[in-house]
Amino acid sequence: MTAPEDHSAVLDSLQLVVSGEREAIGTLTAVPADIFQRAEDEIRVLRRVFSACSDPLTRPFRTATERIEALQQHLDDLVRMRSQKILLLALSKAEGRAVDRDEMKRMLPSELALFEAVYASLERYRLAMIADLPPADDVSSVVDRTECSAAIAAAGVSQEAIVPSTVLALVLSPVEPFLGFDGQVYALEPEDIVTLPPENAAVLMERNIILSIFPDQ
Repeated sequence: MTAPEDHSAVLDSLQLVVSGEREAIGTLTAVPADIFQRAEDEIRVLRRVFSACSDPLTRPFRTATERIEALQQHLDDLVRMRSQKILLLALSKAEGRAVDRDEMKRMLPSELALFEAVYASLERYRLAMIADLPPADDVSSVVDRTECSAAIAAAGVSQEAIVPSTVLALVLSPVEPFLGFDGQVYALEPEDIVTLPPENAAVLMERNIILSIFPDQ
């Protein structure tokens, strides 16, 4: 139970906690473990005024009403801000990102339970919507060409070789400005590193004017 002399201190403490939580954008603050219980006890005490002072026009009645409204508003704001941050942390963990241990330590027991429940729900949702397939590199090192062709056909994957859109090359000799197949004008100087359309690059490589940095291109 809150002592009479502590009534205003409860509201002041709660205001400071809410202000600190609002300023801590994207991170939880360390709130006193008993802040919610103290506020609830204070509201319970203030509500007794209503039964003792039935006249709503009296000063005690109005003061009690104002304090209750202020306490409830601050509690609502604190729960809203902290729950939003906890939901984002649970989503971050579900997406595979690490959650700062300090953030976990700043959660109250009920908040930690919320975090774990939301994370577990997100995991169940993901497994229900997406098949738990093995990673792409979890395949045999020995490839059967017949099975490979059948898999490609079943998946509808093109078997055509990928043609690079540009060729990265080192310029060996100067070249007068020319119009490339992509509509751009190129002026090459020795030791330049350039990207060229494959058609232009093929001609220049035949003349030993450029050297492809990736020979497989």
